[in-house]
Amino acid sequence: MGQPEDPTSGSMAELMAGMPEVWRRLLAEHVPDRMGRCRACRSVSGAGERWPCSLARIADDAQRIHGLQLGRAVGE
Repeated sequence: MGQPEDPTSGSMAELMAGMPEVWRRLLAEHVPDRMGRCRACRSVSGAGERWPCSLARIADDAQRIHGLQLGRAVGE
């Protein structure tokens, strides 16, 4: 098996890490409903992507990267 992908390797999350207003909004909106589906990703039929959806995962990675970047800045 391969190594897990490093979330800091030039990904969308890395780009989004510098936009806290974006990842905070995504994390607030992309939450699970009582059936374990993303509330924000509902289709016309009412079915949503299983949570965590791809946007919630990216936003979560962005939040983590943002925290790492802040920690590095404070440590410098």
